[in-house]
Amino acid sequence: MNKVMFANILMIVGEGILFIGSSRKNKKELLLFQIVSMIVMGLASYLLKAYSAIVMDVVGITRNILSINNISSRKLSYLFIASAIVFGILFNSNSFWGYLPIIANVTQSVFILDSRSSINQIRLACAFSSLCWTIFNIAVKGYSGAVFNLINALSYLYHVFKKERTETK
Repeated sequence: MNKVMFANILMIVGEGILFIGSSRKNKKELLLFQIVSMIVMGLASYLLKAYSAIVMDVVGITRNILSINNISSRKLSYLFIASAIVFGILFNSNSFWGYLPIIANVTQSVFILDSRSSINQIRLACAFSSLCWTIFNIAVKGYSGAVFNLINALSYLYHVFKKERTETK
C-alpha cells in the first residue's frame, strides 16, 4: 500500500474521531476527542510530508491538554499563538497552502484558551478550522481528509444551531 493511500485511510479514522467529538456536550470531552484525532492526523500528515500540519497538531495537542487542566493565562495564549505562527512558518513545506493549518490553529487557540468561551464559540472556531483543513488537505492530496473535514465543519455548525434552536423554544 502506498503512503498516500495509507495517509488517506488514517485521515478517515482521525476525522471520524473528530466527527464523534463534535457532538460532545462539554469542552473537556470535545478537546479529548480532538487530541486523539490530532495524533492520528499527525501520522497521516507525516506520510504526506505536510510538516507544518504536524507542528500545528503538536501545538494543538499541548494547547488542549493545558485547556482541559484549566491552565490558562493571557501570556500563555499569546505564547501558543506566537509559537503556532513561528513554527508553522519555519516548518511549512507546502508553500501558500501550508499557512492554512496555521490560520486554523490560531483561530482555535484564541477560543480554546479563553476560559470565557462557550462550547458553541469553540464549535464555530472548529468549523472554520475544518474549512481551512479541507482546502489544505486538497492541496496535499489528502482527499479523504478534505471530505471528512467538510463533513466535520457541517457537524460543528449543526450542533451550534441545534443547541440554539432548543434554547429558544
